[in-house]
Amino acid sequence: MSKVLSSRRFKLRDRDQPAARIPVPDLLHPRPRLGLDGKALDELLEISFLGGDRAGHLERALETPLLETSDWRPELFRDELFLDDLIADCFRMVVAGKAIPVTKAYLRGVLSRPPGDEAAVVFRQEVLSELERSEELRERAQNLFEQLYYLLSLFKAPNRRAKLDITVFRLEILEQARKLVALMDEDFAGARSGLKRLHDSARAIRETEEYRLLAALLDYENHLATLGFRVRVGADGKIRQLDLTEIEENVKNPFYRRPWRRLRDRFEMTRRGVEFTNRELVNRVVHEVFLRISDWLKPLLELVGQLYFYLGALGFRQRCLEAGLEMSLPAVAPGSRLELERLFNPLLFRQGTPVPCDVRTGSADSIVIVTGPNSGGKTRLLQAVGIAQVLGQSGLYVPAASARIPLVAGLFASTTERASVDQREGRLGTELLRIRRLFESVDDRSMVIIDELCSGTNPSEAEEIFLLVLELLDRVKPMAFVTTHFLDFARQLERDHPVSTLEFLQVEMHDDRSTFQFVPGVASTSLAASTARRLGVTFEELSGLLDGREPTERPEKKATVT
Repeated sequence: MSKVLSSRRFKLRDRDQPAARIPVPDLLHPRPRLGLDGKALDELLEISFLGGDRAGHLERALETPLLETSDWRPELFRDELFLDDLIADCFRMVVAGKAIPVTKAYLRGVLSRPPGDEAAVVFRQEVLSELERSEELRERAQNLFEQLYYLLSLFKAPNRRAKLDITVFRLEILEQARKLVALMDEDFAGARSGLKRLHDSARAIRETEEYRLLAALLDYENHLATLGFRVRVGADGKIRQLDLTEIEENVKNPFYRRPWRRLRDRFEMTRRGVEFTNRELVNRVVHEVFLRISDWLKPLLELVGQLYFYLGALGFRQRCLEAGLEMSLPAVAPGSRLELERLFNPLLFRQGTPVPCDVRTGSADSIVIVTGPNSGGKTRLLQAVGIAQVLGQSGLYVPAASARIPLVAGLFASTTERASVDQREGRLGTELLRIRRLFESVDDRSMVIIDELCSGTNPSEAEEIFLLVLELLDRVKPMAFVTTHFLDFARQLERDHPVSTLEFLQVEMHDDRSTFQFVPGVASTSLAASTARRLGVTFEELSGLLDGREPTERPEKKATVT
């Protein structure tokens, strides 16, 4: 692009004036919204366009979705359910044989704050279902993701071409932006779910003066003129003569200026003491075009995280299907009971193929007491229930063949016991603080998951506290799952039923081994002795270990002279 440019044929709005209303291609909310900080993103995009955001500020801005209000508090369940590990292990995506880095922070943000609106859950399920049903649409979505990811990579780290010629680099960004709009417009015109927004947004963009300016600039860059040649070749195959037969300049492009006008403009600017190179002018025009299109470019970049949300979920489902495990979109409704058929814990993929089981509650406010031996699967069951609730209410597949889940306002999960160097309380104090935190956080629209309640004190005191917790849960009326090793007390609860909504599940055993299935009732034994035998922790085996040790030579004491 070496000729003087003009944009006089365009009537553009001032950059300070409001932009034309363009539908936001939001794939997460029934009422479309821009889920990013627009003002901050404007600045970061311009900085990246001018030379590359080597500090990664733009990427971090895109990793923080601004979702609709959610009552869920991530600190009450995210670490307990190992949400980061779930994302890293299961939401993998491979494009053209190359693994795409997981947008972990964005997915964590979306999964940590599931919508409390049933319409939002259904909206996301419809997007996912359409991608699942149509292989062609799924391939188009993946292609769009690849092109978006490439555009983002240009902003994040300019390639070698940018170091050689910054104008070429900036034009490549503009060309990629135009390509994305064309893909959205043409590939998603027939979509029926929220994916139709991609087409609607792109169609509106193409009708703006800013887009026509972009197209004209790129057309001028790529099609300044057409040249015709006549070539004479000798018997040896080498060129003997080359004649230029015609040259046709792209006079229809709005940026085109006739040679005499370009010469007159250059003379006039020189006379006025204005001195700049064509390259400087080109850079200014390219920058101006970028500023004009940045309003509709921002929501396109957010699609990187949103498409990964859906494509990663589809990849997760495919991996499970290959392992012989089914995933499904649940029925979600306020006040629903929980029904999970062939539920499995995806965190167990690190150890092999998980064993599925069935879980059902009688009502939306059931308090389920789970008993059984160590290593019988109780903790993993609670994790699986929590993960199913998070994924299902986020609008994704749950790890179950079929599912019905309640629409809850929050999740309290306590499945791991962590000690810290600055911990002031002992086990009992820590347990009591956990209980206090529980009742500070939950209401009748919550789900509660507690592993080994009151394990930090003696049985008599524990039973009193346990009963207190059950009575308070009955007042609040969340859906709750609680595991315990106090089997005599659990049998007493099953017999007396001090709380009307109590239900009981026990680990199913076969030949003193867990089948990792759960059936109604209370376990008859914790099988501590058989577990010790299985792990080789018996008096005989440990004595044998000690007997097999070679005696350690002790240094002789030297006599001291006083």
